[in-house]
Amino acid sequence: MALTDVEEMRTAREIREVVVAGRVRPQEIVKRTMERIEEHDAQLHSLLTVDAEHAYQQADLLEARARAGELPGPLWGVPFTVKDLYDTAGVRTTYGSRIYADHVPDHDAELVARIRRAGGILVGKSNTPEFAIYIRTDNDLAEETRNPWALDRTCGGSSGGAAASVAAGITPIAVGSDGGGSIRIPSALCGTIGLKPSLGSVPGTGGRIGTRRFSAVGPMTMDVTDAEVLWHVMRGPHVGDPTWTLARGSEPPRSSERPLRIRWIGDSGVPGAESDVLSVTHDAAVDLAALLGAELDEPGTSLDAPRFADRFYDIMQADRVSSGGGDLLADERTRDLLTDYARHQFERGSLVSGAAYSAGVKAQLGAVAHLEGLLAGVDAVVTPTLGFVAPLLPEGRTALPEDARRGSVAFTFLMNFTGYPALSVPCGLVRGLPVAIQLIGRPGHEPRLLDLARRYQDSIFRLPTVLPRPVATTSEEH
Repeated sequence: MALTDVEEMRTAREIREVVVAGRVRPQEIVKRTMERIEEHDAQLHSLLTVDAEHAYQQADLLEARARAGELPGPLWGVPFTVKDLYDTAGVRTTYGSRIYADHVPDHDAELVARIRRAGGILVGKSNTPEFAIYIRTDNDLAEETRNPWALDRTCGGSSGGAAASVAAGITPIAVGSDGGGSIRIPSALCGTIGLKPSLGSVPGTGGRIGTRRFSAVGPMTMDVTDAEVLWHVMRGPHVGDPTWTLARGSEPPRSSERPLRIRWIGDSGVPGAESDVLSVTHDAAVDLAALLGAELDEPGTSLDAPRFADRFYDIMQADRVSSGGGDLLADERTRDLLTDYARHQFERGSLVSGAAYSAGVKAQLGAVAHLEGLLAGVDAVVTPTLGFVAPLLPEGRTALPEDARRGSVAFTFLMNFTGYPALSVPCGLVRGLPVAIQLIGRPGHEPRLLDLARRYQDSIFRLPTVLPRPVATTSEEH
């Protein structure tokens, strides 16, 4: 098969099929992936590290495994990237920080090991802000990641490198992480599928300076089925991650005696959502309900995000300090290497008192009760993922106060605060830029959310991958 034919294979399913059938060697897949990186990533800056040498070695090993009689795994021959927060054996892992600019781990994070065992070929590490702290994908190691739909616009954060690379067709699948919307927001801005799983369903070990209480590792793809396969490969218990016990429940069977019911909530409680984005996402919820033959409930209810935001940030920032940020802040050698935004976050977290943290835990229980009330009597809640299209990139970078973040995470952080799963699905274009709906369910209900998204993508709307569009073709900010 010619490399031009390889180029047309956009999904992990397609790549696996031709590799398993012997029509394309894994080395050819790696070669075309590297060509796409060379063609497009100088504009996107979606990858912090590209490792062609190890990728070709993995391709050779895959053929050796096949000759030895190993049955092909569900990602056999599929190239992938991992957000540069998670350790990869022999491949530079920086956590987006100058402090770790030359750090090369000697082991894989468990989630990476699982993808490799399934036949995936790691080709690089996707760009991330330092320790995944910023709302844009910008750090002191490389240029800021650009949105492939318009290179003068943000791809969001903190999994922006993963979203941009998948949207541009560099790899069909990528691994991101989500502590307040960091998978779903870049997915909405770049037009990809992004799943934040239930807390604990995927082991989050093998990283540094995070918030294990809120963060979840999940797939970012252009195809819902690819997302489901990658999630299944990564998920499951791991002795190093005690949070997996929180996600052991499975989705109960739904009674066939009643129709599906979905609930539309178009208000986050935070001002600033754009009317045309709300209109397109609401229409998508109507279309989804019609496709499913479902009842669409529109109670006029708000997510009421401001009620929980302060306590959410108290816990998140304190956890980052206790997981290593405090040590970096206290050491002069490392403090001076931190970005302004990371230093600000660690300083802010150092001021959170025990009483404030306890109040945050109490608020967390209230958030669970609130979300349960929104899900009462329905199979899923549908919201916009984000209330606006990708903003233009501003000049420079500042350490943003918490207030500046709230519009970005208004529809997303509540699922991190509670540990509930949520899935971002592209649903249209506004002013030539992607917008998305978010499907929310109870813990363990990822299969239901993925099924709804698959049916929507197959029957109503699917975005193609997009080559990076130069600044000259972008529209004016409205």
